Amino acid sequence: MSQPLIAARNASVRAFRHRPLHDARPALRVVAPPAALAARLPLPLTCVLLLTAGLLALLMMNIAIARDAFTLSELEREATLLAEQQQAVDEGIAAKAAPQALHEQATRLGMVPAPAPTHLARDGRVVVPLPVVEEPEPVVAEESPVAEEPLAADEPAAAEDPAGAGEPVGAEAAPQ
Repeated sequence: MSQPLIAARNASVRAFRHRPLHDARPALRVVAPPAALAARLPLPLTCVLLLTAGLLALLMMNIAIARDAFTLSELEREATLLAEQQQAVDEGIAAKAAPQALHEQATRLGMVPAPAPTHLARDGRVVVPLPVVEEPEPVVAEESPVAEEPLAADEPAAAEDPAGAGEPVGAEAAPQ
């Protein structure tokens, strides 16, 4: 390299070194305009405020839900107790309305059973119904160990109807 080229390259470095420190011009720096700084501040502040308000609203809703859940469990417990009481009352009413209980209570009060009912016919006469007679249960005779002898061919009618009346048994008791 040539001498003049090296001198030209170092000239700017030498000029900078020999420049006085207190220059008439101050050093430059980048400054944001006041309007731009003021315009950027409300957006982050608004976001933080909205986030805080949302979190507080969520906290209040969770507290309300927990309180309502506690109230609901208390009401369900109370409803269960009331249902058990209602069932006990219903059972008591059913026990007092049973025919045996009504009969006992009527007897304690001095009431007596009603006589046979009477009815008034359309023509004006009084009709008393006949008392209901229960039919006795048929008695089954035990079989004897003695073997029955077969009947002769000419004896079946006499064996079946010893009285010879020709009427079925119990016919005389039936009303005509």
